[in-house]
Amino acid sequence: MITLIPEKIDFQISTTDVELIYTETKSKINIEGQTLEQYLDGKFYSELKITFEKVAEVKCTTLNFYEFNYNNYEIFNINEDLEKVEFWRKNNYNPDSGFYQIDNSEWLKTKSNIYDPKNRLNLKHFLIVGYDSYIELLASKYECLITSR
Repeated sequence: MITLIPEKIDFQISTTDVELIYTETKSKINIEGQTLEQYLDGKFYSELKITFEKVAEVKCTTLNFYEFNYNNYEIFNINEDLEKVEFWRKNNYNPDSGFYQIDNSEWLKTKSNIYDPKNRLNLKHFLIVGYDSYIELLASKYECLITSR
């Protein structure tokens, strides 16, 4: 079972196109998403840029993640008593944004011995889910920027 831990970001990925720009020093993912206000309005989207540093490896898959992994994943539920929007308002991040860290990742365990045997990079396994594609990265950290509203 794959356990997805939501990243603490104030948007929800709402896209059919995902653009990845990979370099050895920084990798960028450009996507569309919605802030809470845009989500509630239902009309507007923002361009989002997520920049990852110290990327060890990237996988791009052209399949719907949720359908491909049907009955083989769970989204870690942070607070079962609150509805999604109520949680988002209270905590300033979306509990099911489409951007996750994978808990107990076998891929990360296997590749850490190659890329970071002394655990100096503090690599994590990130997952970004679009509509019909998803990207997995082994990276140390990231930064999110909303480039337009």
